Amino acid sequence: MVRGPASILIALGLPLVALAYFLCAGALPGVGAGDQALLAYCGVGVVAAAGVVLCVAWATAPERIPVAIVALLLAGAVLVIAVMDGSGAGASASAAEAVGAAALGALLARGLVRWIGPVSAVVVPVFVAIVDAVSVAAGPSSRLADGHPRGAAELSMDLPSWGHALAGPAGRLGLSDAVFVAAFMACALRLGLRAWASALGMLAGLLGTVAISIEADRAIPALPLVAIGFLAPNADRLARLARPA
Repeated sequence: MVRGPASILIALGLPLVALAYFLCAGALPGVGAGDQALLAYCGVGVVAAAGVVLCVAWATAPERIPVAIVALLLAGAVLVIAVMDGSGAGASASAAEAVGAAALGALLARGLVRWIGPVSAVVVPVFVAIVDAVSVAAGPSSRLADGHPRGAAELSMDLPSWGHALAGPAGRLGLSDAVFVAAFMACALRLGLRAWASALGMLAGLLGTVAISIEADRAIPALPLVAIGFLAPNADRLARLARPA
């Protein structure tokens, strides 16, 4: 990964680019309301949101970054989200939500590596993937995806359509998905895994979930594909980490 001043510029610049996208999406020319249009709206939105999550997690993962700084970043993001939600910002708040999810994921990764050890990079992705699959199949995630509004805005990031082609958001990315993407990214950096491959694999998992969800016209759990995108390129290194000393 890029280090030094360049990493700081990217970590600061990408959230601003994503914020600009979420603010200006309504001014972009719409491409309709069919499945291909939904794929475009949701795909670009996922790339923007996940880019912020991955970038902030990467910037806050190093041991030299104090926990207090990451906690302050999380608190600041929560404050901004509260203000934007109170003013009815809608999808404009997604960039701040991505920053908050990334900070929370970075803190979670520190705790997992410290309390469970390197084996957490194997156990946790498998565990959360199973839980997410069960939740979407029969639990609260399924109800939210089926259109029940209670809590939906607070538990997800809105992905806007272009030119207000749709009455509501084109789709939503769960905050829990973003938190674990950040946690896996931070674990990859802290444990010497393949950071670039992990980031691209998890992004591919999110985009694959979007494509399958639109094609199947039903809620699809994101974390199983995200976990595969993280575990697959690191299989050999994770096997060595999981081996008893």
